[in-house]
Amino acid sequence: MITFFVPGVPVAKGSAKAFVIKSKASGKHRAIVTQTNGDKQKPWASMIGTIAQMQNMPMMFGPVKLSLTFHMPRIKGHYRAGKNSEQLRPDAPVWHIVKPDLDKLVRCVKDALTGVIWKDDSQVALMPEVKKIYADCPGVTITVSEIKGPCLA
Repeated sequence: MITFFVPGVPVAKGSAKAFVIKSKASGKHRAIVTQTNGDKQKPWASMIGTIAQMQNMPMMFGPVKLSLTFHMPRIKGHYRAGKNSEQLRPDAPVWHIVKPDLDKLVRCVKDALTGVIWKDDSQVALMPEVKKIYADCPGVTITVSEIKGPCLA
């Protein structure tokens, strides 16, 4: 099992959009796939992959268990005003319930770890804890372990 933290504001995997164009030169059709949010998502995914590589964990080829805690940045309204502006308000929320969507955040992490921690993200067979909370230090805590033995569910 391995647990590590990747600092930074978590970024969601964008939506893929595909369309077909006809080549002017050859007249053949070809597919073009573009990724929305790619300019923000690529550096975040690269950071995840780089920090994962630094863990020196051997690649996993069997079923994998993945737990994720996304630490989302707090907004100014969560803090008190004036001389107490460093203190959280008592009614400041814990759960982050606005965009980005949790499933798209997870997709970005899974894709970033493909070829680094596991061969393919389809190996993730169990995700017992995935959450999105507010925190003073944004990032994601990633816990990965190989599943050994029979299914106990």
